[in-house]
Amino acid sequence: MSGTGLVLLGAGLFVLLCVLVGLMVWQEAKRRPQAASPDYVIDDAIRFIWSRLEGDVRSRLEGAGVRRIIEWEVHYLQGLAQKHRRNPVETVAGGTDASIDYVTAQIAKAHGVTYDPSDVAEVLRLEADYLVSIGAVGPPVESIETDEGSNEA
Repeated sequence: MSGTGLVLLGAGLFVLLCVLVGLMVWQEAKRRPQAASPDYVIDDAIRFIWSRLEGDVRSRLEGAGVRRIIEWEVHYLQGLAQKHRRNPVETVAGGTDASIDYVTAQIAKAHGVTYDPSDVAEVLRLEADYLVSIGAVGPPVESIETDEGSNEA
């Protein structure tokens, strides 16, 4: 066999090997389920919340109220984010007194509108329901009491 023939045979075997490896990878990829990550979409959250609000809360918040509450709550949570997670930050789906106070204060300051804290709490509770419905909330984390008396999760 000539030198050219050997090179062509080697190249052909290499191509065949690449095709076989590609087929094996493709077959394995089809077998493994790809879990889609939950996507938080503000417009979807607002529609979800609006459809579940009681009539009296709806009338007090009107159309823009739910959007304002959600946007300021997202802003609040972004402010809690840290570059280095040495000091854990507690974030609770459904809102906390601190988040409700922040949201109501910012809306009053930026928009000149005052919402009842119980209405804000209801919107944030329904937002938590939305997060659960898209699979973005896991089970509650149990706190473990340490010897120094601080909580670690």
